[in-house]
Amino acid sequence: MHRPAEWDRHDEIIMAWPSIENDAYADKGGSRDLADATRDISAIAEAVAEFEQVTLLVTPDRLQEAKKRFKHDAEEILIQPVHDYHKLDLWMRDMAPTFVFDGCHLDGVDYNFNGWGNKFPVNASESLASQVCDNMNLTRVSTWLVTEGGSLETDGEGTLLITDSSIINENRNPGKSQQQIEEELRRTLGITKIIWLRGVKGGDITDGHVDGLARFIAPGKVVISRPNTLDDRKFSKVFKDAHFILSNATDARGRRLEVVEMVEADLYSLGLDRRTLKDIESENEDYPSLSYVNWLLVNGGVIFPQFGDKKADAAALSIIRDLYKDRRVKTVRLDQLPFLGGGIHCSTQEVPA
Repeated sequence: MHRPAEWDRHDEIIMAWPSIENDAYADKGGSRDLADATRDISAIAEAVAEFEQVTLLVTPDRLQEAKKRFKHDAEEILIQPVHDYHKLDLWMRDMAPTFVFDGCHLDGVDYNFNGWGNKFPVNASESLASQVCDNMNLTRVSTWLVTEGGSLETDGEGTLLITDSSIINENRNPGKSQQQIEEELRRTLGITKIIWLRGVKGGDITDGHVDGLARFIAPGKVVISRPNTLDDRKFSKVFKDAHFILSNATDARGRRLEVVEMVEADLYSLGLDRRTLKDIESENEDYPSLSYVNWLLVNGGVIFPQFGDKKADAAALSIIRDLYKDRRVKTVRLDQLPFLGGGIHCSTQEVPA
């Protein structure tokens, strides 16, 4: 097996509109949150479509709405009806297959999505990876391992970044040792070197996915997300530990990693109302995901988040443009996805060419 790097060419990007029946939106702001999440997802899809094909999974209850929304992008954004998935959610990085090559053949690994450790079960989406493989006429690679695509960051040359909190966890792989998990990751992804970062169990719904913490820019080069303030002991410790580990690590080919920092947006610079801020401060609401490293590489481009913090947005944008001088950087303003716990990378899954 071989898991390509994200900077390799793609055939398409898989995305999804959340279903009206999804409990995640009913439990929060209802139709308002659903509409806001749909707006963010649609903006991402339109940005991606400037570079490559998008396949957008849509449940029957929203099919006509989606066709109307993308009537001018029908060639670039293919709307694919999904039946029998009444509670479809938008997080395709975790719910869709993780694509790998077995020789010259493209396969899809089904990592048994279980709602991020049964914290937020989305019953209909638990078998979505298998259905996507069937629809694409691909071999489904089965495994006992429970994990998500957002946990797996590869350089295409045998190196994997992963957080221990999101996989060596009783809510996903009870009774399994680190060695057993490593062996299965090597089998299903074809990697030869695993760099373990320390996440925080329960720190967010994902238990600390790596794609919000550290990403490969190129072989031997990593960008790490730095909290806007280091006053928060929990997240500052995650950053400091990860920075230390990465700065002293070598990849599968023996190269010492170069580490670049990218500072997150400031919660207090987003123009949020006092009630929302108070709910976050009191932990009645989860802290939003304001990490810029949750970008998506597309053919010839980068789809890059902006959050409304003018200073941090501009600084992060300058860094990514400098790092990817050979790619066009397309920004997308995110207003709702960060408050649902994710971003651009979390909501997309590339199909390698």
